[in-house]
Amino acid sequence: MRDLAERPVTFNYDFNMACSACPAITPLTSTDYHQEVNQAHIACRGCGADIHFGRAVMTLRNADDPVLDDGYLTVVAWYHTSTYSDWPFGSRTMPAATLEAYREHMPAGAGAGARARHENQALHVGTYEAAIESMLRRMDDQDDGGAQFFLYRVALRARDLTVERGWRDENTENAASLSQDDLGGADVVRYLNVFESPGSISLAIRPSAIAATQCIELPVDTLCDGVEPSLLAEVGEVRIEHERRKAERSRLGPSPLDLLRRKVEARRDASPGLMPPVRQNSLPQPLHQLLIDRYLPGVSEPVRERFTSAMSAWRGAQEALVGDADYVTRFASMAPLLTRHQEVRQLVAADRANHIEVGAERSTR
Repeated sequence: MRDLAERPVTFNYDFNMACSACPAITPLTSTDYHQEVNQAHIACRGCGADIHFGRAVMTLRNADDPVLDDGYLTVVAWYHTSTYSDWPFGSRTMPAATLEAYREHMPAGAGAGARARHENQALHVGTYEAAIESMLRRMDDQDDGGAQFFLYRVALRARDLTVERGWRDENTENAASLSQDDLGGADVVRYLNVFESPGSISLAIRPSAIAATQCIELPVDTLCDGVEPSLLAEVGEVRIEHERRKAERSRLGPSPLDLLRRKVEARRDASPGLMPPVRQNSLPQPLHQLLIDRYLPGVSEPVRERFTSAMSAWRGAQEALVGDADYVTRFASMAPLLTRHQEVRQLVAADRANHIEVGAERSTR
C-alpha cells in the first residue's frame, strides 16, 4: 500500500451546535453534553437564541477539515471496523438467516428486493475514532457484543475518483443508508457523522473507490500489559462491599424497582422460542469507575459510557459466567484502542499478511 497521511486522534473531543435562528456555531464541552446541562439547553453564542442541543443540531467540529478538499481524500488513511474478515467483499452478502426471515415475514418478492438493496449498499469509512466507536455501538446496539471485529485501514483510489461536492448532513439528508445507485455519478459522498465520533466527516463509497486495505484483529493482544494483582485486589474489595450491601438490602425486602426488574426478567425468560440468558452477576458501578480511572484516562464521558456499555454487552454475550477477573482482563485488552491508538495504527499500517489490493481482487470475486 502506498504511504498515507494520518490525522491526529483524540477521544476527548467537544461538540459544535448549530442555531436555527442565525448562522453562528456554539461550542459545547463533552461533559456538558453528556450531563445534559440545563436540561440539554444552551444559549446561541451569536444571537442568544435557545438551542436544545443534541445530535439533531450537531455540525462539523472542524469547519476547515482538510478532507473537505477533494485532493486530500486520497492522501489520508480512512478506517472501518467490521465483523467480516474479508471486508469489503464479504460484507455485501446478506446472511442466510436474515434472508430466510425476510422470506417468512415479507410479501412475496419483497425479500428479493431487500436482498438486492442490501448487497448493493455503499460502503462506509471514516476517522479512526468513528471506526472504533462504530464497533462499540454495534456491540451494544446490534447484538454484536461477542463478535470478532477487525480494524481496516483503507486507501482510496488515487486517480479518476469522482467526489460529490460539499458534504451531506446525516440529520437531514440520506447518507448512512445509501445504496450504490443512490451515489449517482459519484464514487464518494462526504457526510456529517452524528453517531460515531459525532461532528466528524465520514464517507459513503463504492467498493471500486478502494485501492487497498490493511487489517488486524481486535483487540490487539500485544498491547495488553496484563492486569496488576493490586488492581484485582481492589476489584475484589469492591465486589465484597457490593455483596455486603446487597445482602443488607435483601434483609429489608425488595424495593419497588427490584420487583419491577424481576417481572421484566420473568417475562423475557418465559418468551417462547427464546433461551434464558446466562445470569451474569451484576457489575457494581464502583467497579466500572475503578476500571475507567485506571484504563481510560483522557477519554471523554460520552465515549467512556459507550465503551463500558459495549464491555457489558460483551460480558452478556458469553455462554459461560464471566468472573470479575476475566471481565477486567477483557476491559484492559480493549482499552488500548482508545488510549494507545498511535500504536494500534502503526500495527495495522505495518500489516502485510492481510494486505489486499482491492482493484486487483475485484476481477476475481
